[in-house]
Amino acid sequence: MTFLSEKKIGGFIAVLLGILSLYEASLLYPYSRQLLTGDHTLPGLIGILLVLFGISMFVEKQKPNKVEFPTGKVLYTLVATIIILFLYCFLLTVIGYAISTFAVSVLLFKLIGKKHWFVSLIIGGVLTATFYYLFIVLLKTPFPSGILFY
Repeated sequence: MTFLSEKKIGGFIAVLLGILSLYEASLLYPYSRQLLTGDHTLPGLIGILLVLFGISMFVEKQKPNKVEFPTGKVLYTLVATIIILFLYCFLLTVIGYAISTFAVSVLLFKLIGKKHWFVSLIIGGVLTATFYYLFIVLLKTPFPSGILFY
C-alpha cells in the first residue's frame, strides 16, 4: 500500500511532466544560438527541476499520518469560502468585475482574515481599485462589466 501513496504518485507525475518539458526543450534547442539562451531554456530548467523534485518525492521515506476532517469553525470557514467563490463566478457575469470583486474581497477578508467590517471594506476597496487599475487601465484586459455598466 505504500507504493500508492500520494507522494509517490505525485513524484511519478512530476517526473513524467519533467520529461515532457525536457522533450519540448529539446525540440526548441535548434532555434537557439547558445546553450543558456533561447526559447528552450525555461522549459529545460522546469523539466530538470520537475524530474529532480519528482524523484526526491518518490524515494522519500514516509511516515503514516492521520488526517482528520475539519469540524466546527474551520469547517464553516471552508464551506463558506467555497460558496463565496462560486458566488463570485456567478456575480462576475451579472454585476461585473468591479462590484463583485469588491463585495467578495470584503467578505473573504472578514471571513478568513477575521478583520473588522471597516478594515475589510478599506482593504477590499484598495485591492479592487489596484486590480482594476492594473488589469483594466494599464493592461487593457477585457473584464465583464455586468448589467450595471452597459
